Amino acid sequence: MRSASIPSTSSQRGVALLIALLILVVVSLMGITAMKTSMFSAKIATGTQVDAMAFEGAESAVSDAYKHLETMSSDELQFFLGGGIMNRCLSGGTSTDVVCQASSRMDSRGLINAGSRIRQEGLQAVSGGQVSMSGNNVIPMDFNFDIVGGADIQEFNVENYHVQQALKRGLVSTSDLMTSAQQREGEQ
Repeated sequence: MRSASIPSTSSQRGVALLIALLILVVVSLMGITAMKTSMFSAKIATGTQVDAMAFEGAESAVSDAYKHLETMSSDELQFFLGGGIMNRCLSGGTSTDVVCQASSRMDSRGLINAGSRIRQEGLQAVSGGQVSMSGNNVIPMDFNFDIVGGADIQEFNVENYHVQQALKRGLVSTSDLMTSAQQREGEQ
């Protein structure tokens, strides 16, 4: 009868160490993969946030231009008859009628440079408006405007632009209207 032999402890030495090292390598690879995934997710989240900030900056610039046009009187609209272009800059919670400088920032973190450009695109008489040859010779006109709102975040090299159209009714004197028409003919 043969007796079953029990493996000696000397032949099992190092197996536990080998298994422990193998488990350590697998756990390390899982940790590195998780770290790379979280870094990639953070980059995506930052990019999404920067895009949203630029979008909101451009929308704010367009909204500011609309509000400014809304408050303009007929006399102030005459500026556009001669081909005038109005630039607006949002900076530090206020807006001004200037082109934004590189240092102009609209947000408290100093990241977003936002502004707008307003240009008259057309002019048409209001239906039913009449010209009177006595007294005040003015015609009610609809001014058509193109508004370009833009925002950029230089630190991330992100720009966003929005183009909108606006309509503003104002009174135009017949003499200003004739001068504007002559200027436009001279340009063509």
